[in-house]
Formats: sequence, structure tokens, C-alpha cells
Amino acid sequence: MRNRIAALGVALAVSTVAVAGTAVALGLTTAKDSVPQAAASGAMTDAATAAYPTLEDHCYIEGMIPHHEQALELSGLVLGAAGVRERTRALAEFIVADQTAEIDTMRAWQSAWRGAIPAEGTAGAHQGHGGSPAVVGAIATGCGAHPHTRMKGMATAEQLAALDAADGVDADRMFLELMIAHHDGALEMAENAVREGSNAFVRSSGKHVLVEQQREIDAMTALLAQVP
Repeated sequence: MRNRIAALGVALAVSTVAVAGTAVALGLTTAKDSVPQAAASGAMTDAATAAYPTLEDHCYIEGMIPHHEQALELSGLVLGAAGVRERTRALAEFIVADQTAEIDTMRAWQSAWRGAIPAEGTAGAHQGHGGSPAVVGAIATGCGAHPHTRMKGMATAEQLAALDAADGVDADRMFLELMIAHHDGALEMAENAVREGSNAFVRSSGKHVLVEQQREIDAMTALLAQVP
């Protein structure tokens, strides 16, 4: 079995101009108002307010990072396959660019609001579950049996291995089917974040995922219908 994880490095090296061009061709350009705008400094300010992010906020970010990371893995595998259609490759390249940027921003947010909390502020870590405000100084440090730890849409090891071994039409179809299911899972997580989250960045991130990944699902569904 061939290992195509190295192909992810190729995807990450795609130029901004090339990705933007293919994205426009696929109708995947991101609306300005849907992109999360919270940088580390903004997150620091948010974390220093009267209530720290709740467990819902924390677990959305903690779950969405590995969820996005698997999207990068799936994209890297199809980009390393031979005989995949250019439009499918373009979509995979766009997913790599978009979700890599989101992961970086989410990690910056995590670092910023954790850094704003005093060392003694981890007591009562699980206060705020269910969306109720956490007390000042409390921070959610683990998700445990929280719904976000049971992420929907994640491909199994067997499915990843099958995609790794596939080429041509088989790889094209398999990638689209797995990624549509993967995005469906992300939409559910994002809907929950928008509905139950209290942190401004988390809600903005959830809205971005809802807009962008639904757009990608539509594009992938159309591509899947055209597979020979």
C-alpha cells in the first residue's frame, strides 16, 4: 500500500494565486462576512471578560481541530493519487488552504484565552457545561463524554487505507463520498456551536463552517454526480 500523506506537503505548497483561481472556478470563494475575524489579541481580550468560554465553546474548538486535520489527510491522499480529475484536485487544494488557516486561528484562540487565565483559575474546570456561563477563573480543560468527542463524519482507518490504495475514478469517487460525510459531521458540530456557544470567536467560527462547508458539499455533490 502506498503512503500518500507526503502529498499533503505538496498541497500546502500550492500558491495563494493558484488556490484562489481554482476556488473561483468551483464557486468556493469565501464570503467576507463568514470568515472568523478573531486573532490572538482579540481572543485574549475576550478571555479577560467577566465569563470565560464555556465547556461548549472549549469542546467545539477541541473537537474541530482534529476534525479539520482529518480533512487535510483525506485531501492529501487524493492529491497523491494518479488519474484524479482536475476539478476534484482543485477542491482538495482549496480545502487544505481553508482548513489549515482555520486550524491555525483556532490554536491561536486556545493559546490566548488559556494564557489570560491565572494559574489558580483551573478550579471548577467543568462549570459552564450546557452553555451556562462559567465563573471568573474557571476553565474547561477536558471534554470527556461531551458530544463533541463523538465526532460524526470521521473516516475509519480502513476507509483511509482504501483511499490511500486507490487511483483514478475510484480515488475520485471515494474522496468525494468520504468528504461529503465528513463535512456533514462538521455542520452538525458548527450548528451546535452557534446554538449553544457563548464565545464570540466560537460562534463566528461555527458560522464560517456552516457557510463554507455547505458550499463545498454542494460542489462535491455535483462532482460526484459527474464521476464516470
